[in-house]
Amino acid sequence: MSTDDALLRAWQTGDLQAGDELVQRYFAPLYRFFSLRLGDEVEDLIQRTFLDCVETRDKIRDGAFRAYLFRVARNRLIDRIRKRSGQPEFDPHSSAVPDSASTTPSRAVVQQQEVQLLQRALRRLTLDHQVALGLYYWDGLRTAEIAIVLGVSPHTVRSRLARARDQLRDEVRVLAESPSVCTSTLEGLDDWATRIGALHRDEA
Repeated sequence: MSTDDALLRAWQTGDLQAGDELVQRYFAPLYRFFSLRLGDEVEDLIQRTFLDCVETRDKIRDGAFRAYLFRVARNRLIDRIRKRSGQPEFDPHSSAVPDSASTTPSRAVVQQQEVQLLQRALRRLTLDHQVALGLYYWDGLRTAEIAIVLGVSPHTVRSRLARARDQLRDEVRVLAESPSVCTSTLEGLDDWATRIGALHRDEA
């Protein structure tokens, strides 16, 4: 299997098949990235994200394609949230996704209280905390890559991930309708988070 760097270099020299392979490789992760936060208009945003990468592909450094792709996706997501919510001042670091822009739980998620609870709790975090957790848990990005996506230092990413986990646990405690569901969700937090990502990946 060709690496991202090899495909990117080929794409930059005019190999359209290499570009198509990168699109196929990252379609599902981008689908999950957008659908968890918006619910609809996902394919349009994916197309626009890849188009942005096509137009600026010569600026992408070796080893940085994945981080660059998600940075572009984050910018597209913020623009769409600002447009749909009517909040041009929306700040992804200090604000959660407005309700009018949030996705509803997927049909599969509704069947499991713990996953549904965790997804509701995630949507109450600031957008950048959601993005950081998602890239870490579901897409396997390293701290340095997440730093590129968010435009901050790796040290700041580590601090934000720690705060995001703490805030996620706090939101679970606030939203839980029973002590037993709260306890089971918190005890299996990493597993439940992974299952949410898998559900949205499978729907892509």
